Amino acid sequence: MPLNSLLLSSCLLPGKTSYTENGIEINIKPSSGETILFFCIDNQSNPNCNLRQLLGLDREGMKICDLIVFYAKENIRIICFVELKGRDIKTATEQVITTYRYFLKLLKQSGTSINFIPKAYIKSNTSAPQEIDKYKQQLKEQFCDGNYDITKNSDLGDFLRGIEYQPKGKRKKGK
Repeated sequence: MPLNSLLLSSCLLPGKTSYTENGIEINIKPSSGETILFFCIDNQSNPNCNLRQLLGLDREGMKICDLIVFYAKENIRIICFVELKGRDIKTATEQVITTYRYFLKLLKQSGTSINFIPKAYIKSNTSAPQEIDKYKQQLKEQFCDGNYDITKNSDLGDFLRGIEYQPKGKRKKGK
């Protein structure tokens, strides 16, 4: 089962609530009552993690996302598939969707019935390409409304908690 493999493997980043790859960072500040676990699953960044082989994503040309972030508070369980990408949003979208599909397939094959909300988070430092709506639609088809984002925001917290992101300096009109 993938969750046992993640917990007992070198994929787990104990005590970490931030991650940086190629100058791109995500982080979360845990609040009271939250459990947050970061798993570095990309074998280029973490060659000791064997999740790629377990999922069957070890064939040539198959890509896996960088991280899986587990979030829990009260009865809510979220598994977020995270990709940190410089420019190539198309590849990042493919990576999170592929990893999610193979992860779900392995859960079903193991006969495990786990109730969780799947989410996808693509963190990029580049300006959004014109095709961003196409990639957001692909993510929406897999993860549903509110469960995906392509963003420059490094703080993963509001996204996991379901709070809509407001860029700094922008205020809501009205009140």
